Amino acid sequence: MASLILHPERLEHEAPALALAAVPRGTITERLHVYLDGYPARLHDALVETFPAVAHMIGHGAMTHLTRRYLGALSLESYNLNDAGAELPAFLRADELTTQLPFLADLAELEWDIACAFHAHDESPLDPSVLTSWTLDDWEGARLRFQPSVALVCSPWPIRELWEARETPIEAIALDVHDRPDRVLVYRTGLAECCESVDSAEAAALESLLDGHTLAAVTAHLAAHGHDPAAVSAWFTRWMSQGMIRGCDRGVRDE
Repeated sequence: MASLILHPERLEHEAPALALAAVPRGTITERLHVYLDGYPARLHDALVETFPAVAHMIGHGAMTHLTRRYLGALSLESYNLNDAGAELPAFLRADELTTQLPFLADLAELEWDIACAFHAHDESPLDPSVLTSWTLDDWEGARLRFQPSVALVCSPWPIRELWEARETPIEAIALDVHDRPDRVLVYRTGLAECCESVDSAEAAALESLLDGHTLAAVTAHLAAHGHDPAAVSAWFTRWMSQGMIRGCDRGVRDE
């Protein structure tokens, strides 16, 4: 049924074969026509709500056309409209809009992570008192477990500033996007989603830790690339104060 709504040209031929109850008046095909505009409209509204910066940058008309193109590629693996935008960042990487707006896919990735942070079921933050008896070996083999709301988006474009301009009139946006890479940390504090830019060293450490590497491996990588390994301790303290870490496991050091 969903496939026919998304591809109405098939409706006349395939609708009668659907396992639907006979209608008292009219035909099954006529009844299904009711949904042809309703479903795309609801999906459009859901995408605008999840991706306000993307919608703002391209404008209402382009967003409507993007929704139609996206509908044809959507795999429809969820019945929840909150999940409708999961595939949009990847879709935009090959979409015609990126010719003029090459930052669009990364901006969509950031907005999707923000939406996921809003809906994530975070756990209680790590209690630092459980770490007081840890030895140096414990710390070197430790792996951090971050809250589900935590994400990192690295881009060659200033995506945080683009996101922050989502309510600024287009004609008033004076933002140089060239040669201005950004690394944006996303997390939630209480009911508020937070986005902040971090430097390349912190981003590299976060990326490795989110991938499950040990603290020893991360500090060794920083040292090998000329960064101060002691910075990890300062970052760890800040991540703890922001409630980003939900657990810290002893383990075997990475080889």
